Amino acid sequence: MSTEIVRGAGSRVMASDGREYIDLMSGFGAVFLGHCRADIADALKRQADSLWACARFEHPASAQARSAIEAILPTGYHFGGLYSTGMEVAEFAMRVAARHTGRREFVGFASSMHGKSVATAALAWANAPVGSTQMHLLPFVSTATEDQIVEQLTGLLAGGRIAALFVEPIQGSNGGHEGSAAFYERLIEACHAHGTLCIFDEILTGLYRTGPCFHSDSLQARPDVVLFAKSMGNGFPVSGIALREPLGVAADALPGSTFSGNPLAAATVAATLGAMGALDMTTLVTGIDRTVRQRFASRTDLFTLRGRGALWVLEASPRVDMPKALEGIRVQGVLASSHGRCIRLLPAATIGLDDLDRACGAIEQAAEAAIVKAA
Repeated sequence: MSTEIVRGAGSRVMASDGREYIDLMSGFGAVFLGHCRADIADALKRQADSLWACARFEHPASAQARSAIEAILPTGYHFGGLYSTGMEVAEFAMRVAARHTGRREFVGFASSMHGKSVATAALAWANAPVGSTQMHLLPFVSTATEDQIVEQLTGLLAGGRIAALFVEPIQGSNGGHEGSAAFYERLIEACHAHGTLCIFDEILTGLYRTGPCFHSDSLQARPDVVLFAKSMGNGFPVSGIALREPLGVAADALPGSTFSGNPLAAATVAATLGAMGALDMTTLVTGIDRTVRQRFASRTDLFTLRGRGALWVLEASPRVDMPKALEGIRVQGVLASSHGRCIRLLPAATIGLDDLDRACGAIEQAAEAAIVKAA
């Protein structure tokens, strides 16, 4: 049964039939500070009353957004521009890498998610609608060892044709699989040894989703490019790119597009990052991490738990009837996304921990009720 959502407030949404749900989808992770947060909504409304679009001209909101973004970037990185979606900024990163290296081939990991355009799909999906001999897919840690992956990557890089490697540090659309910190550092070092850029797609993991501002903050070796989006507009479509010095953006990389960096998006970014700065985001996300672990870590009879912070995937046991479990979760007033046998939890950082625990309890109960009894 489809559900029509008509209103949201914080971590709850209301449907047209009057039912209220605890929202663990958060607009696929975009609404990270909760639905209809007043200070962000007010900033968007003020901007909507003055200017919506102005082509490539500067406007006051662009300076505010730039300042807010530069304040959160790790040392040694600079802001490379705003775009409209994660898919768009991923494609722009390809152009930056091609222009910088003079190469035209790329490497990605199977079943990552960098977008659904022809180029970004070919970078991650074996069933992409248009294949390309310029896109190379490597297995990820769900199907190969880290040593095997590094060996395959090194073989590709040795040919001197690879412009960039794309890394989604936690595969949010593929079971929450994640490599070790040492693995990511080896990938980065291998890229640098062969003149290849390493691009971390933190569109989902960035901006405190996993605890620190960026997932890559804890690495000793640092990626050349970091992509971020989703939560930076708290639901308004916007994305960004950070480049490690001395990497820059050349004019023939074709920066910008019709809607990139528009005043509405920029005003929302400035307000969202300002709100994040006023909150203790790491403490909020740590509370979510603790709550989810306490509820599910011991329930190996029901789920395999993967993730961290405010990004979790529950891979259901083969004993769980998934359609029945998913229906039970919805009936108990919880919204969570699913793919195959996986349930993904993307709560807002501002969710009340009592609400989160109640929602997790509903998921646990629905899975228990959906266990298929042995014949």
